[in-house]
Amino acid sequence: MIAAAIDTGGTKINGAAVDEEGNILKKIRIENTGRTGAFIMDAYRKILRELTEAFRIKAVGIGAGGRIDERAGKVLYAVGIYKDYIGLPIKQLLEEEFRIPAAVTNDCRAGLIGEKWKGSAAGYENVTGIILGTGVGGGVIDHGRVLDGTFGGFGEIGHMILHPGGRLCTCGQKGCAEQYLSGTALWQIYNEKTGSESLSSGYEFFGRIQDKDGIALEVLKEFQLDLAGCVVSCANLLDPEVILIGGGLTDTADYWWDGFTAYYRELGNRHTQNQKLIRAARGNDAALLGAARIAFDLYKTRHHQ
Repeated sequence: MIAAAIDTGGTKINGAAVDEEGNILKKIRIENTGRTGAFIMDAYRKILRELTEAFRIKAVGIGAGGRIDERAGKVLYAVGIYKDYIGLPIKQLLEEEFRIPAAVTNDCRAGLIGEKWKGSAAGYENVTGIILGTGVGGGVIDHGRVLDGTFGGFGEIGHMILHPGGRLCTCGQKGCAEQYLSGTALWQIYNEKTGSESLSSGYEFFGRIQDKDGIALEVLKEFQLDLAGCVVSCANLLDPEVILIGGGLTDTADYWWDGFTAYYRELGNRHTQNQKLIRAARGNDAALLGAARIAFDLYKTRHHQ
């Protein structure tokens, strides 16, 4: 059996055909330049048309941005950068057009599911995931079950208040973790500290780290401390076996992991020392694998009723 999987990132929308063993058979990438509900749905359709022409696709799983009503497969809430996106009935639209079951979850939750299935969280039953990318998201697995909350927002770690009254977030709050711990935040804070517009990506920021730029190193140290504080709070609040750090920013973890874990030990208590910190193993494939997994699960549920 083969499923279509889609991961909706801040800068790109990835698609893939995935088999039941977790093998990725084909990948498709579309740059996420539209930031509208119509653009995102058009990207989903383009990916699905290409995959259904090449494979016998039985179901599709989607990791979408925002807070998702997983039963209805509908967007309940998203930050203000997306236009005409809140309320989008993703599941209904795709099932009507392609006549295959469609499962929808939050993109960060999909990444956590993928790591639980075929990554570094395999074998653990209680996992908190913190996903660091263009933004910051998360997810929680409790006794093997992925939690979604009342309004689709369980594990929205990016919008916990890290610095009250701090930097304005796209969600409307001030001081959210996302404004300090994302790849976007690193280069924006660097620009603020230097009073320039010299950087426009996380890749450029880590180029400055390689060059041992003093201000970049200062920003990175603040990031390590903020991430440690965030993770200690999650450890105390959610009491998982392991805390998984994933997302695109983990590609640069060699620059910050040791300092972050040292701060974690310094800031935490006897209880949090019991909880293991692990890096995601599947990189950008994690969310595709998680999306495929929810597609397989939905298909099997429908065909065993």
